[in-house]
Amino acid sequence: MKKQNPGNRILFTGLNTIDMQYLVAHYPETNTKTKAIQHKIYAGGPATNAAITCAFLGGKVDLLTPIGKHTFSQFIIDNIEESGVCIIDPITGQPGYPIVSSIITSQENGERTVFYYQPKVKSEMVFKANQDLKKYKIAMFDGFHPQLSIPIAKICRQLGITTVLDGGSWKQEIRELFYYIDIAICSNDFNAPGSKTPTDIFRYLHEQGVEFIAITRGEKSILYSHQNTTGEIQIDPIGIIDTLGAGDVFHGAFCHYYGLGQNFTGSLHLASKVAGESCKTFGTRQWMIDFTK
Repeated sequence: MKKQNPGNRILFTGLNTIDMQYLVAHYPETNTKTKAIQHKIYAGGPATNAAITCAFLGGKVDLLTPIGKHTFSQFIIDNIEESGVCIIDPITGQPGYPIVSSIITSQENGERTVFYYQPKVKSEMVFKANQDLKKYKIAMFDGFHPQLSIPIAKICRQLGITTVLDGGSWKQEIRELFYYIDIAICSNDFNAPGSKTPTDIFRYLHEQGVEFIAITRGEKSILYSHQNTTGEIQIDPIGIIDTLGAGDVFHGAFCHYYGLGQNFTGSLHLASKVAGESCKTFGTRQWMIDFTK
């Protein structure tokens, strides 16, 4: 990997959403009314949750995410900024259209079901990347807004800034992004072309130039590959209450620890512990109350 840039901030680029989450005793049947046990409303989304986690752990964090002007703009901004994250809005002043998600979490097993609506709206995103990126040590991308992420990742590669991809699921439109990624952390849902096994995913991403690769598998072990070396990191067993956002928490924690100088596998191990803690409580932030940094 190239020499690290002298900057000390971490940039997260990607999605923000409004998450309305309900905890129920069991997943409801059709044509019924169900009273929730608990209810949370947060600003969410992969990059947003990762940024908030990194800031909570002590990182200096900027979140590059399009918000614009709409009814819920101030709620999203306040909810993110009160977590210690600085927002960079590339469509500031333009009309914005929020992505709204409704999440049902079953108390029976902690699994969640997500319903969301994402408006297809084109906005002119503006970010003066050349002058603004030099302050960052790490840049993480969640795979959304490729028209913004790909040019930024390309410049990061030129500046020697470590680039990290949240490979939550396969997205055809981000294939070009792989060329500028140093570290890819993928989920079991990352079905790259022609990939049927973790070995296939490792091979595919290495062929695109990605140096470090990890595959998270929920409560199962983490698989990783680097320089023809593959390995496995065991996950501590936990009592799961809610899995919402656990992957996002993992990515934010990984960036924090890697930015502090931990090596690749050490950062994966520490990030798994933080993500595990997030599964012990309802919602994406309740775990922070009792967490010891």
